[in-house]
Amino acid sequence: MSSNLLLSGNPSGRNPMDARGLIVTGTHPKCGKTVACAGLAGVLNELGFHAQAMKPLAFQPEVSLRKGYEQAFFDRIIPPLQHVDVLTTEAPRSVNPVAYQRLLETCRKRVYPYLLESPGNAATPIRFSSTELLDAADLAETLGLQMLVVTAKQPDIIGALAPVFAYLWSRDAKVAGWLAVETTPIDTPDWDQEILYLRAQYDVPFLGEIPYSPSISVEALQQGNLLRATETGVDLLPIQQALELLLPF
Repeated sequence: MSSNLLLSGNPSGRNPMDARGLIVTGTHPKCGKTVACAGLAGVLNELGFHAQAMKPLAFQPEVSLRKGYEQAFFDRIIPPLQHVDVLTTEAPRSVNPVAYQRLLETCRKRVYPYLLESPGNAATPIRFSSTELLDAADLAETLGLQMLVVTAKQPDIIGALAPVFAYLWSRDAKVAGWLAVETTPIDTPDWDQEILYLRAQYDVPFLGEIPYSPSISVEALQQGNLLRATETGVDLLPIQQALELLLPF
């Protein structure tokens, strides 16, 4: 039975003066969201569009030496079109109402279309208190944006994606599609059959995959062949439509 995930369309509640964005979520941490955001934004800019990848919120220990490395990776691939105010905190409990409003305003003051990498997975709390729990679906709803689901290419992709699709369906989330990132070389003999099953069961477009490359490293800020791998492996049209990108001149 197919779910009723809302595909494409014009999400309600968005200020028409706000730049169009896309919330990039995933099946689990380290599933390739940063690589996907960077690759997509980089290719769109190479094609003549103006789009920015950003991660305005990250959960990391206070003593971490890697604060903001995802945004640094984005800015190294794409010269920053606009400064991103990055909020780093230890846990969702530390994101108070003022900090959450700061996150929203970081998105609303965008001049260019953007791909926003959310922390964790689709159900990971972004803000959590005794009276409120907000996640990536809430952020997308508040901003009136669609979502893109990223997963690591792995065996049993159905087991990884089905709970995410079911959750987003329960939230009436608007999903532009999903793509896979081959984070490590891996054998997936049933890949094509599982993609067909997911397409029939959930009606969420599969946009393609970014293959593994040892020359790509987020931690080392190495771009390698990411842009070429993204352009040849991913269907960009749904991304362009979600961001309402006009043909460049």
